[in-house]
Amino acid sequence: MRERATSYSTPTLPTPAHAGAATVTAHDRRQRIELIALLALLLVTLAGSFAKGQDIYVFAYIMTIVVAIGGPRRHGRPWSAIGLKGGFGADLRRVWYLAGLDALVFQLLPPTLIVAVVLGYGGDLVHHITDRLPMDPVSAAGLAAIGGFLALALVLTLAEEIVFRVIIQERLAWFIGTPAAVVVAAVLFGVTHAVGASGSPQVVLSDIAGVTLDGIFFGAIYAKTHNLAVTWAAHYAADVVGILALLTIYRPI
Repeated sequence: MRERATSYSTPTLPTPAHAGAATVTAHDRRQRIELIALLALLLVTLAGSFAKGQDIYVFAYIMTIVVAIGGPRRHGRPWSAIGLKGGFGADLRRVWYLAGLDALVFQLLPPTLIVAVVLGYGGDLVHHITDRLPMDPVSAAGLAAIGGFLALALVLTLAEEIVFRVIIQERLAWFIGTPAAVVVAAVLFGVTHAVGASGSPQVVLSDIAGVTLDGIFFGAIYAKTHNLAVTWAAHYAADVVGILALLTIYRPI
């Protein structure tokens, strides 16, 4: 879809082959309706998820992924329109510092944890986050569970990048600009991770803020590269480092 971050602020998408040489802008009515419908579905299912304490919003994920995959097939558009393109190495070199900063700095020493420690609830935040990983890293069963968790994360991170970056962020950017779209998509990304969370309001909000900050990094990476593989790799690397840090550094706290 884009080869340079600064060249396509309002991309033009080709219509199906039978439409001849005509083109349709990314702001066409169908794109708007799809975006509004998907955002509404996500918000409604998120509300239901908080009410029930279950991941009902996954249904919105599935529908968004269906729309993403179906777009090129229905409209004769290139697969690069959903971030599927070559040039992984070149694109990664353009954003390595963003991926590295998030994976190696913010996962090992999260800014939100620093704030929580200063305000006196750092221990509560650590326990809140480590409770998600009830594995014992020194037992055989625990190591197997960690391996399964990391394998599952490989799939989940791909789904999240398709939903929040390829569809929500990209389409919002057509209407409100890239910086605002990155922030909105990141906030939604952060809120989904609070479903089923327990704890004091400041702990839950700090957890959401931390995930939102990650989402801003992933959004910036996608905005610069429009390469799903690069954003997915950065997201998965951050998750792996974060999980290992929780199990080895923060779990004993």
